Amino acid sequence: MSLHEFCRRRVVSMSREGTIVEACRLMEAHNVGCIVVEEDGKLCGILTDRDIALKIAGESRDPAKTRVGEVMTKNPVRISVDKGLQELTSLMHSSHVRRVPIVNGVEKVLGIVTLDDLIALISDEMFEIGRTVAEGIPMGTA
Repeated sequence: MSLHEFCRRRVVSMSREGTIVEACRLMEAHNVGCIVVEEDGKLCGILTDRDIALKIAGESRDPAKTRVGEVMTKNPVRISVDKGLQELTSLMHSSHVRRVPIVNGVEKVLGIVTLDDLIALISDEMFEIGRTVAEGIPMGTA
């Protein structure tokens, strides 16, 4: 499967100059767990709900005064849109990440893949395999 399939949804993004409060409002409004941070239309970071929990709440920082650029993950793991699922899953495993932005050749974010997306995809594939097997084997035979 092509990574193009994951580029259909709009990616939620903002500037590194935005505040954590603004980022949280965006996450809530779009029901997402991360924000892609862009500078001049190119990926420069990613901010996750985990970053906010650990680096804002955990360090008692003021979310209204803290800029996204201060706590985001800089230069996050990313994958080119021309790569496949095998490369993606290997990258997620080796990098210990749950979310990977999909970029084109100039670092423009086209989409994002989450571990939840992959689990849903694999679940659908397993269902189809099970149905194919069940339909191919007559009942009552061993």
